[in-house]
Amino acid sequence: MQTDKLLALARKHVYRGEMSSSAMLCLSDAITLRDAGKLGAAHKRALDSLRYSCGVFHADYKRALGV
Repeated sequence: MQTDKLLALARKHVYRGEMSSSAMLCLSDAITLRDAGKLGAAHKRALDSLRYSCGVFHADYKRALGV
């Protein structure tokens, strides 16, 4: 999944669950990294955000991984 699409998906889920503060931090990091041109690191932090917000068993997380 492209980084921009992944960021949009992470934004959609950022306020879900008990770990929303961690998800917000990861999303903020991902946006900063994307703006700095570090797309690989931004992609990883956006995935981290999804992992915190919706969990590794959620369909959107699996879709983001390409599984």
